[in-house]
Amino acid sequence: SSYYTQQNEVTSTDNLDFRHHSYKDMRQLMKVVNEECPTITRIYNIGKSSRGLKIYAMEVSDNPGEHETGEPEFRYTAGLHGNEALGRELLLLLMQFLCKEYQDGNPRVRGLVTDTRIHLVPSLNPDGYELAHEAGSELGNWALGHWTEEGFDLFENFPDLASALWAAEERRLVPHQFPNHHIPIPE
Repeated sequence: SSYYTQQNEVTSTDNLDFRHHSYKDMRQLMKVVNEECPTITRIYNIGKSSRGLKIYAMEVSDNPGEHETGEPEFRYTAGLHGNEALGRELLLLLMQFLCKEYQDGNPRVRGLVTDTRIHLVPSLNPDGYELAHEAGSELGNWALGHWTEEGFDLFENFPDLASALWAAEERRLVPHQFPNHHIPIPE
């Protein structure tokens, strides 16, 4: 049986870190990526969880920390449900991939990093992840770590900023009483 195990084993040749990361491991991986690609990455804190864990984000850009007028920005957020680990791991892999491919001169990745400001938040509910991880899948139930400590489902309670803007536009309050902070399109 060891012959078949070895023959079917998939081994990565790109040195990406394929494993589940605890909160501490996640922070360490983000630090390593930042140290490997300091000119295109920046780690920042967007707040704290109920238990006081910092919620980290990584910016990937040719000018990290600088807002460039006209440059599109987007944020990938994962880990809203702490017990759903896949999104967290995919964003950690994306951080590593963008760094490595940028260094290797991949033209698509270089264009993406140069022309876009990317924000990656791998764990919006780190408390839930730690809770589910400690209990393990065999001992926990499907809901363990799903909600925040206060009982919020972050997916259902995510801020809806578009509705307020649409309502203000219907009442003709935009842009004087309700600015939309968008760059106006020239006539």
